[in-house]
Amino acid sequence: MYPIDYEADFNPTPNRWTTFFRIILAIPWMIVALFWGILVSITHLVAWVVVIIIGRYPQGLYNFNAGVVRFGIRFSAWLYLQTDVWPPFGISDDPSYPIRVNFAPPAARQSRLKALFRIILVLPMLIVSYGIGYMQLGVSAVSWLAIVFRGYQPEGINSALTFVNGFNARVGGYYVLLTDDYPPIGLEKATGTGVALDTAPPAEPPAAPAA
Repeated sequence: MYPIDYEADFNPTPNRWTTFFRIILAIPWMIVALFWGILVSITHLVAWVVVIIIGRYPQGLYNFNAGVVRFGIRFSAWLYLQTDVWPPFGISDDPSYPIRVNFAPPAARQSRLKALFRIILVLPMLIVSYGIGYMQLGVSAVSWLAIVFRGYQPEGINSALTFVNGFNARVGGYYVLLTDDYPPIGLEKATGTGVALDTAPPAEPPAAPAA
């Protein structure tokens, strides 16, 4: 099991008004994201040096950097309309929030060599992440139109956003050295369609009356 896990609850009927004004509503989170981004650029560098020297990730640094990745993914999921529940400004885990990024505890030992060359190793994944960012923009645009004008989000749209956000969560965690395992594709989970599906087989037609 990959040590970074993404889960998203699906709400098929988001709020039309908060969807319509999402970009404007996101401004406070953009400011907070800038603050967290400045801090994590420092703590990431510190973690890089420490892992290279001692071969393990200190728990406090691990928790902070994981939390900033969590904040970024929750904000991105909200900004791109996978959820309309206001994201927390903090970086702590919140199991009740519909977007969850879970991290395994730090490994007892990490590869110094992989940490040293992490910026090179992560480059292919960053290129892929950049590419699917255009997919995220396109899918969220379709989602915005569907929610504003039809009042619902298609489940296929939610699945596409789950794929993108899950991949970005793993790439972000790998970049800040939370794991030595190369990020795979396709481990994310979408749960809770909000629609009861009738999976029972259809009833048999009544027997024809006897002649």
